Amino acid sequence: MRSGLFARQAFYANKTITRVEWWVSYCSEYPDLAWARIRVLSDGSADAAFDEGTVYGFSNSTYAANFISEDEYWRLESLDNEDLREIGAEGIELCPPNWRAFGGSFEYLGKY
Repeated sequence: MRSGLFARQAFYANKTITRVEWWVSYCSEYPDLAWARIRVLSDGSADAAFDEGTVYGFSNSTYAANFISEDEYWRLESLDNEDLREIGAEGIELCPPNWRAFGGSFEYLGKY
């Protein structure tokens, strides 16, 4: 399984989303924040996306998190006041974007 419609269908077959994690880039500044999302699936696999374009599949959420964090993103839920100050969002409640369910293309990366 690598990429394309067949890979996407095979990856998501008989799975449900159990958790969604939002990540924000610490290289962006409020209000123009760059977002990323990880969705953990019922079998422990996960997908990751930086926008509504390409979605990347992984064998587990740790690999998805490694992939996202390598591009200088922090988990939204782990941001503290110093992090918020650094991106110019101190005192602001950050709300993740509303993305479509599957985005554009799909690529299975497996382990990362």
